[in-house]
Amino acid sequence: MPQPRDRTKPSRRFRLLLLVPLLLLIALSSWAVASPVGGAPDENFHIASIWCGAGDREGLCESSPGEDGKLVPWATVGSQCFAFRSDISANCQAEELGDDPNKLVLTEHVNAWAHYYSPIYYAVMSVFASDNVPASVIMVRIMNSLLFVLIATALFIALPARRRPLLIISLAVTTVPWGIFLVASVNANGWAVLAGGTLWLAVLGFFETSGWRRIALAVLAVLTAVIGAGARSDMAAYAVLGMGAAVLLAAHRGLGRRFWLSVILPAVLAVVCFVLFLSAQQIGIWQNGVAPGSGGTAQQGLGLLVHNFLAVPSLWVGSLGTWPLGWNDVAIPPLVWVGTLFAASAAIFTGLISMNWRKALVLAGAGLALVVLPLYLLQRSLTEVGGLVHPRYLLPLLTMFVGFALFPVGRRVPTASRLQIWTVAGILAIANAVALYSNIRRYTLADAPGVSLSTSDSWWWESGVPQPTVVWVVGSVAFAGVLALLAHALITRVRRVRVDAAVPSSPRPVIEG
Repeated sequence: MPQPRDRTKPSRRFRLLLLVPLLLLIALSSWAVASPVGGAPDENFHIASIWCGAGDREGLCESSPGEDGKLVPWATVGSQCFAFRSDISANCQAEELGDDPNKLVLTEHVNAWAHYYSPIYYAVMSVFASDNVPASVIMVRIMNSLLFVLIATALFIALPARRRPLLIISLAVTTVPWGIFLVASVNANGWAVLAGGTLWLAVLGFFETSGWRRIALAVLAVLTAVIGAGARSDMAAYAVLGMGAAVLLAAHRGLGRRFWLSVILPAVLAVVCFVLFLSAQQIGIWQNGVAPGSGGTAQQGLGLLVHNFLAVPSLWVGSLGTWPLGWNDVAIPPLVWVGTLFAASAAIFTGLISMNWRKALVLAGAGLALVVLPLYLLQRSLTEVGGLVHPRYLLPLLTMFVGFALFPVGRRVPTASRLQIWTVAGILAIANAVALYSNIRRYTLADAPGVSLSTSDSWWWESGVPQPTVVWVVGSVAFAGVLALLAHALITRVRRVRVDAAVPSSPRPVIEG
């Protein structure tokens, strides 16, 4: 017969969970310093755009009369001398940048001039721009990491207990290694990763709660919608899909006035996302495609469509480590992507234990988007998989798909055994440690024996940052600690679900305080 719950244990578990945000910030900060300036894809564009995010500022971003583009410090656009060349360490920056890395150079590869993206991300991050480019880049990366931690933590607290596993698991099994790499970078994709894992849950929780939780979740929904759509135009489309899915999953028989009034929030946010989508020139890419460049092909028509259809799954799993990090020049050992693929697949198949027509429709919609959106853009641009569309663009949609799959229907809650949960947590901890090690070693190119990541002539930050081996160990242990604490919380939640399922009770109310 089920035993009564021990009311003294939750407070101890809650105190332990308070360590998760701190450990996660440490883990993300380790990734923030694991790459040199220019280490993330298209970072020369994103750094210059941040420096110009607040308009013209002397020494940071200036206009040149009669010239197209903006004048920015040379270090913002000239630091990626190692890009695509895995045999060259980041030491090349000293020679490339010369004696005056802050000299102003003209570039058209900047959002303030090209307007590829919404200006919101660059305007916010421009606060941290300074004449010390390396220090500012580290600050931007850490602030992006802090934003991720704060929003994820706030959402965890505000969500009903039964929805928290959706947040934890969907992010955990899809963010190693590319997600965590992007969150701790200056790339605007980091904001898209954050929004993809949180927006739809904030809207779902908004429908299912009352009181302070409902208010907090409404605020989080607004914030994450603006964050996502203000970072990338494609995330604006994903945001609308995620909010629509949340509305459908929250629907139930006997819908009342409260439900329909609640729909106003996601409807307004959908309009905001559409406006932000129109504010960027990326809309032209979706309408007309782009001229074939990298990945261009002589194929077209049905032949190109069939080829890309057969290859498009590589874009879904690329963010799990099958595609290299950085500028596609940081090789990831198979140990990483075999583990992350296992974890993501396990989560999806576990979630399929419960199903109804609404969940099936949501999953089908997300799955269709994962296929149709990249195929459409590749077809319009006469480009094969491998060019133009990268896995990181689809990562927010993949995170949502995993969350949709795990959504419980009725009393059939997807659960796993203690051994299964600890196994997945261990796999992800190892995958993160190996990926972080590989990323640091690529830029230091250290040839020291053992696992040491530095030698006397290897690259590293000038000052203020611990040695690379220390960064790797601390970051790996911190992330393992996050997974261990969350695994313990999930196991406790599974026990509670099984006890509740064994005790006859009245139907769960739709609204939870």
